[in-house]
Order: sequence, then C-alpha cells, then structure tokens
Amino acid sequence: MERNPFFPLVAFALLIALSVFSFMGYLLAARRLQTPPPPQKVVVETAHGQRVLQARLARTPEAWSRGLGVRKEELEALLYLFPEATDVPFSAQGYRFPVVLAFLDAKGRVLKVARLEPGKTYAPGLAYRGVLEVREGLLKLAPGDRVLP
Repeated sequence: MERNPFFPLVAFALLIALSVFSFMGYLLAARRLQTPPPPQKVVVETAHGQRVLQARLARTPEAWSRGLGVRKEELEALLYLFPEATDVPFSAQGYRFPVVLAFLDAKGRVLKVARLEPGKTYAPGLAYRGVLEVREGLLKLAPGDRVLP
C-alpha cells in the first residue's frame, strides 16, 4: 500500500490547529475566572425594618484577609463567616474609608457594634462567629439586630 505524499503535511497542520485551539481554550478559561461573581444579597433586620445590602460573603482565610476597605469593587457590605467562634482583633490596615463592624453570634444576631477608622485595629472583647462590615453611614446597627446571609 502506497502512502499519500501529503500525509505528513496534513498531520502537522492538524497538530498545529489542535495546539492553537487548546491554547485559546486556556486563555478563555483564565479570562472567565478573573471576573468576580456578582455580589450577593444580605438581609439585615433592624428595629427600623429590613434592609437588603449588596455584599460578598467571606468564608475562607484568603477572603478574610481582604476587607471591604481594600476591595476595588463597590460593595455596601462584607459578611465574614467563621467555622468556629473567635475573639481575634479586627484590623482596617490599608482601608480607604471608615467602616462599621457588627460582631455576630452563630445565629446572626448582632452582639456588639463598633466604628473602625482606616489603619486602626479593634478588639471586641468577646467571642464571635461572624462580622458584618458596612460602609460608614449606610446603615444604623445595634445589638440585637439580625443578619441573614
């Protein structure tokens, strides 16, 4: 059986096309991963009624390290959720604006509220399971209010 003289050329062209398509898929996948998902809604029940905030949920150490005041996106709030109770001080290092912190129990009830200036650190003096970080002046929070993710 005689082999076609164009066979090596066609095989090489197919190999090049496959490589180009694979590389394009890699670039498209990387581009898609860089865009953050849309913000989630967090409901805050206060004495004045319910308020829905555009927020992000921070559930991982990587997300906990990037507070509301250092993020580039325009969010109203950031809800930190921890797997266990903690009493670690809260820092606003590198923040661009002041924030209000609501320290939460396991059921989302506000235990304590504090205002935090950029560059400062605040120790709440109690154990908490979550923190709602809100842009200052956006919402009036008080102990007993409730946060629903």
